[in-house]
Amino acid sequence: MDFVLNLVVYAVPFLILYFVIAAAVKRGIDRSEVGKMLVEKHLEKNNKK
Repeated sequence: MDFVLNLVVYAVPFLILYFVIAAAVKRGIDRSEVGKMLVEKHLEKNNKK
């Protein structure tokens, strides 16, 4: 029982940190000039099909 509790106590903060970092990276890429350029290029490619 003690092992499971320790696992939860140490794993949950890392899981939360993972989601926070993933959201920040996604938002940063979406707002950057390179990210905007990639989205435009992807939309052009899809519109050609």
